Amino acid sequence: MKAYFVSVIGLALLLAACAGHTEKENHHDEEGHEHASEEHHHHADIHQQLIQYTDRYELFAETEPLVAGEEVAILAHLTKLTDFKPLQDDGLTAELKVGHETVKAEVEPKIPGIYQLKLKASQAGDGRLTIFVNDKQQRIDVPVRVYADDHEPHHDLEDEEPAANAVSFTKEQSWKVAFATDVARLAPIGQLIHTTARVESLPAKSHTLTAQTSGTVSLASNSLVAGSRVRAGQALLTISGAGMGDDNAELVYQSARADYQLAQSEYERMSQLAEKEIVSRREFQEAQNRYEKAKAKFDNLQQNFRAGEQAVYAALAGVLEKVQVQNGQHVDKGQPLVTLASYANVQLVAHVPSRYSSDLAAITALSYKGAAGSWQQIPAKLLSVGQRVDESSFRLPVCFEASNNGDLLPGSLIELNITCSADQSVVVVPNEALLEQQGNYFVYVQLNPELFEKRQVFPGASNGVETVVREGLAEGERIVTRGAVLVKLASVSNTLDPHAGHVH
Repeated sequence: MKAYFVSVIGLALLLAACAGHTEKENHHDEEGHEHASEEHHHHADIHQQLIQYTDRYELFAETEPLVAGEEVAILAHLTKLTDFKPLQDDGLTAELKVGHETVKAEVEPKIPGIYQLKLKASQAGDGRLTIFVNDKQQRIDVPVRVYADDHEPHHDLEDEEPAANAVSFTKEQSWKVAFATDVARLAPIGQLIHTTARVESLPAKSHTLTAQTSGTVSLASNSLVAGSRVRAGQALLTISGAGMGDDNAELVYQSARADYQLAQSEYERMSQLAEKEIVSRREFQEAQNRYEKAKAKFDNLQQNFRAGEQAVYAALAGVLEKVQVQNGQHVDKGQPLVTLASYANVQLVAHVPSRYSSDLAAITALSYKGAAGSWQQIPAKLLSVGQRVDESSFRLPVCFEASNNGDLLPGSLIELNITCSADQSVVVVPNEALLEQQGNYFVYVQLNPELFEKRQVFPGASNGVETVVREGLAEGERIVTRGAVLVKLASVSNTLDPHAGHVH
């Protein structure tokens, strides 16, 4: 019984040893298979990203590594930077140049914005992929590398795991919405001055028409009232002076005509005498001067007088600011009739605290709060800075000429931000790029055109359009400048693939 017990123990130990040995071998075999499988999977997952920007286009593609002698298909996403919508160009062509070899690529449009490029390079080395757009009027050059064999890319290309807070937002998604990216830039933003300004018409763009003769007014249309838009050369009114004494239109016209004819005859006679040197040069020049003045006056009257009436035309395209006469009203020579103004450009009169007087010599930008409540940058130039403080407001009057997009109504008051220059430049981003969350601010930094990292930044001063970033962002980093909220929503609904940015 004892011997049997020992035998059983021995057999158990032997089986255990064999099992342990077998398990160890199996473990090694499984490790080998797993390693081989992992290596194969790792090779298959290595991708080469092609990203390039021009002043007009964005190129984004992800492909398997380019290997000499092997054909590769690249799905290229092409985006117009004007509106960040897909490029639609059936005439797109491409070529790959490596060394002295140039290979034409087969280009097949898949859907708007996505093109399949098929390439097969015969030699390895550094090269350049060129995509020609719009019948070769524009080009996109992308540096590429063609590898000698399948193993070489694994030393150069290693897939990095994206940041934990990275968000996938595909080109197909961004093409469907209001979206844009841009690089953070440096700007010399210094003192920011917040004030109000009154919108006025520019004196140089305002024109008052006066009566050239006395008479009775007849308006050309019943719609000629203050606020009416008029065309340049449009008939506004006539002044008839029939039977009204020496200053009526017909007498003025006939008198000017007679003066012109007399001066013309005298000028022609003096010209003939001057050729024969019968009269002095001074006498000839005096006759010429009288003729030119008489002609200018008569030409003006001839243009504006018809059938004994003075016709008044709009001197410029714009708006009737004032209509100072009525139908049937008698007017005297020199009396104001109507005032025209063009509002394409307007004058902004702001009042700025005198402590900013030294900063006003270096104004770099102007922005105002529009009717919708959003701040807009406005093209403007400084006209003048007051040299004395206004007695009522104790502020300096500052005048700008600003381009009017239709929102600036003369006579109204607007909120104005004046941005002054500084000695040192700072990183600035559009206000729309900033997202606020529980008192903290974030931007979405582009890792590639389909992958974005949420990053906290620390903003500084803002002029209503752009904001200074004191910390968290560097010059040249590309961020989402329009549609950041949509990327944030995508981060909630999407689960990020570790290899986001795949070939579609």
